[in-house]
Amino acid sequence: MRLPEKPRPEPRATTPQDMPVAFWRRKALALFRQEDGSATIFALFIILIMLMMGGIALDMMRHETTRAQLQTTLDRAVLAAATARNGTEARDIIEDYFDKAGRSEYLHTEQDGEISVSVNSARITARAGGTLDTVLMWLNGVEALNVGAVSSAEVSIPKLEVVLVLDVSGSMAANSKIDNLRTAAKEFVTTVLGHSGNGNTVISIVPFSFSVSPPLSIYNALAVDERHDYSTCLEFKDNDYTHATLTSGSSSLSSGIPVNQMIYTSRYGSFDSLNQSWRTCYNDDYMRILPYSTSVDELNAKIDALRPDGNTSGNEGMNWGAALLDPTFRHVTSALIAANDLDSSLAAVPADYGDAETLKVIIFMGDGENTTSFFFDRSAPKYRGKQSDLHEVKFTDRLFKYAYNKKNVHRRLEGSEGRAKCSDDRWVCIFEGDGVEKSTYYLYSKARNEYHSIDQQEWLTPAEFSNLEFTMDGYIDTVQLDWEVAWGLISPDFHKRITGVNDAWEDFTGSEFVDGAKKNILMQSVCGATRRAGVVVYSIGFEVPEEGPAERELTRCATSPSHYYRAQGTNISSAFSAIAANVKQLRLTQ
Repeated sequence: MRLPEKPRPEPRATTPQDMPVAFWRRKALALFRQEDGSATIFALFIILIMLMMGGIALDMMRHETTRAQLQTTLDRAVLAAATARNGTEARDIIEDYFDKAGRSEYLHTEQDGEISVSVNSARITARAGGTLDTVLMWLNGVEALNVGAVSSAEVSIPKLEVVLVLDVSGSMAANSKIDNLRTAAKEFVTTVLGHSGNGNTVISIVPFSFSVSPPLSIYNALAVDERHDYSTCLEFKDNDYTHATLTSGSSSLSSGIPVNQMIYTSRYGSFDSLNQSWRTCYNDDYMRILPYSTSVDELNAKIDALRPDGNTSGNEGMNWGAALLDPTFRHVTSALIAANDLDSSLAAVPADYGDAETLKVIIFMGDGENTTSFFFDRSAPKYRGKQSDLHEVKFTDRLFKYAYNKKNVHRRLEGSEGRAKCSDDRWVCIFEGDGVEKSTYYLYSKARNEYHSIDQQEWLTPAEFSNLEFTMDGYIDTVQLDWEVAWGLISPDFHKRITGVNDAWEDFTGSEFVDGAKKNILMQSVCGATRRAGVVVYSIGFEVPEEGPAERELTRCATSPSHYYRAQGTNISSAFSAIAANVKQLRLTQ
């Protein structure tokens, strides 16, 4: 029995574009090889003309379609590549686009100069092309058509203002943290400045611990209620953290009121030896702000010099970081230029907020929670202002030789007898020595009602102290120092130990201290103010407990949770590297 044949599937409808070129050529040749004599010469001529004209249209359509597809793929690829971190990554992006489009064979090899990527700009060029076999144009002698495309993208944000706000409190001495920070920060500086146009990027460094020490050049440019000459730290009020502008006598928000100078002292320490970790201000060069630098060498030298010490005041660091990016700080820039402390090319720094050609960035690195800082009472200033317990006695280093009588110059008295005549107007006392003015100090104790000689380690009664004019060789003058000057020579602990009175110690440690919780509030206030002004804030938690208080505050300070980075050990370099790449992408896409 013969089985029925299986039905054959209907042939799939095809379009001319679907048929291979060889098929159409075979069909055309077959037409002209017909030998049945049914076609006249005229008909053949007409058919030939139609094939030639139709072939041109068909092949040109195929050519334009292929060219348009290549151009579209190129345009998308170079735009995506313009945001790459480097040239290698840019080329990889272009190749990936062509691979996914199934046209890798058309992409030309990269030529010198076609890809240039820096931190603040990118110039990308790519080319594609090849040959396209014709369907019918070969009848005109055209076997293939060349197809090609070229695309370029150039994007740039010429200027970048960066402030590195770096925690250098005492805890940074543990686990080689300060060394790892130095390495990471220098790599960041080298990457950002090394790939920026000359002068287009400025970087400032703000080290912070208990406080922040501006350099003398910035300090002199501000209006400060100066009370001593030991340091440059400033004492801000709570409302000074509600805006990014640094309030000073030159600030639009200050109403002409100078900012207070912070008292310079140490919780512990001996006389004129206040280099303890409990200092209220660090006047050492390694703790000072470096403003608006365009030099890799200068910035790296500053980073190498960083040393950890003191308590943590992230609020102080952020307040100064915000100020260095605020446009009102240009009056400080002008003063720095006038004093030859800054190049005149930086006169427009900091740029206005919203300037389309400038990106402003703060990178805030912290390694722990904010801790308590101590201050003498400001509301009831018992240990501020005039009439401290410390007295400076000025004298010249000279020795008594003899006294002679004005009416009888030959009558001379030596020793204590002659020295006693110095207070008598009828006698002249003769001294010898270099005449250089010197000082010695006496600390008054209310508990003893006596004056302690710090040099001689002896006590004087009020009468003896008042009589120094007559008993001290070379005596010049006695000055009762202001408390702000006195605290630059003695610590509250030293005052307590010598005088036996605890009042100053208790005032310093218990009257107006600012604890970590209060600092967090102030820090978040200025973080929010500078973010609202358009500054991009990154933060790095360096070896902080995961989801702990420090990480929580650092995350809140950043522009978004994705702008916060955790770092452990040498991985802090990866955090800075990621931020550098992100900054570049922001500059090219903002």
